[in-house]
Amino acid sequence: MTEDTLNLTKKLSRSLEDYVRAIYVISKRKKVARVRDIANILKVKPSSVIYSLKKLSNIGLITYEKHGYIELTKKGLRVAKGLSGRFETIENFLINVLGVPKEVAETDACNLEHYLNEETVNRLKKFIEFLEDDPESQKIVEKFKKFYKEKLSP
Repeated sequence: MTEDTLNLTKKLSRSLEDYVRAIYVISKRKKVARVRDIANILKVKPSSVIYSLKKLSNIGLITYEKHGYIELTKKGLRVAKGLSGRFETIENFLINVLGVPKEVAETDACNLEHYLNEETVNRLKKFIEFLEDDPESQKIVEKFKKFYKEKLSP
């Protein structure tokens, strides 16, 4: 993430970060986002979505007109890509290194992305790259998964 994007992200509440990422995900799938799509993905009421959209519009992350489509601005897109990158890195680590089930990893990654320092996320990303590049380290990951499974058995 660029310094400017990182500073803007730090100013967003956890809730607003979720809205930006939801708009990004919906836009990738459907090309446009609507209030009901965001409400469905975040499991909130449309009135809550509208309230948050006004805030995001005021800080220049989205363009939005009542009963219209919601689009990320260039600045909003940069923020959304940064947030999604953080989420994907954490989710990837949880699933592929620790062996956490996908459903659990999605929820945990969503929670962790708001609290982990950028340095920590970068280190997780580099650690994953290290594991992918080194065949020996893959054996360690598999040993850990086996070890964990054995410890779960009574």
